[in-house]
Amino acid sequence: MFDQDEFERLLAKGSVEALRSGLERLFALPPSRRRDGRVARIFLELSRRTGGKERERAFLAGYSYARTSRDPQARLLAERLRREFETWKR
Repeated sequence: MFDQDEFERLLAKGSVEALRSGLERLFALPPSRRRDGRVARIFLELSRRTGGKERERAFLAGYSYARTSRDPQARLLAERLRREFETWKR
């Protein structure tokens, strides 16, 4: 798994490809609240950096993982992006 610093750097500066690779690394691990919270945050970050159908799919997956993981950071980001979602569709 990522250490906290590596994970935060990925979210802050990682390319879309690096974020996708991060998801693959996380999906190789067994489910846990921590893993699922990180999955949520990566999906939500992908939704911010992509467009079209990929943005929508990443947002929906991230929102779902944020709710089930109960990760406070992921849930706050998911709710903020949910409010912005309608403006993305335009």
